[in-house]
Amino acid sequence: MEQQELLKLIIVILAIGGLIALLGGILTLISNVFSGEAKSVQKHAAKLAEKGFGEELSGALGNASFLIKELNLLIETKRGIGMALVIIGGIMLTVSVYFLTR
Repeated sequence: MEQQELLKLIIVILAIGGLIALLGGILTLISNVFSGEAKSVQKHAAKLAEKGFGEELSGALGNASFLIKELNLLIETKRGIGMALVIIGGIMLTVSVYFLTR
């Protein structure tokens, strides 16, 4: 295998990896938006918080606020992973296109 062929193979592998990372990041971000589980947990936590206000159950209110904070942290983490994959995939694709057109 010549040096040029090997270089082209590496660039194509880089492009495929970038495309996979980009699509994975986009799918992660989309699944984050349409997650039914997240919406369901938020509804139940809001109901629990209302119950805590109405009946002055400080324990229920504390648990509901903890649940909401943890859910938001989970969503932010998933969003961060998705954005990182999109950025890394974009960089890999840009580098591979640069070297292919050079």
